[in-house]
Amino acid sequence: MKLLIVLLICISASAFAELPFATNQAEFEKALAIPLERQRKGLGKGIRAIRKDNPKVGVLILFDFDSAIIKTESYPLLEEFAKALQGGLAEIAIVINGHTDSDGTETYNLGLSLQRAEEIKKFLVAKYDIANKRLTVKAYGETKPIESNNTEYGKMKNRRVEFERVD
Repeated sequence: MKLLIVLLICISASAFAELPFATNQAEFEKALAIPLERQRKGLGKGIRAIRKDNPKVGVLILFDFDSAIIKTESYPLLEEFAKALQGGLAEIAIVINGHTDSDGTETYNLGLSLQRAEEIKKFLVAKYDIANKRLTVKAYGETKPIESNNTEYGKMKNRRVEFERVD
């Protein structure tokens, strides 16, 4: 029997103090909006403009244990994200950042986080016709935990993908 791994996608503009989850198109669009003060300064210069304060958004994604196969239960949330990318976020680029907990080797976790981020990208491109060039993937493996890996709860929070706006 395959176990489910809960992949958390966190929401934050700068730090991960709280972990609310986006569940619909409007929440995704709001979370990925550029703050007004950045708009006025004219900041944002393409995919290379990844900044610490770039807006990030998240949703709960389920994968089989030790797998990059997206569970069908996660499709409705990915559909809401795709609607946002086709609607209010139609002109922006996104980096899909993959993360894992610390179980396994560092090298293995880096690969798994990359595979999961790539699967989400492939899903959005194939099913919702999101332009491939708007989505980039980055793997972090276990290098950026947001909770301690000493508890199951902490590990669950560290198994995540973040959608990060870059423009």
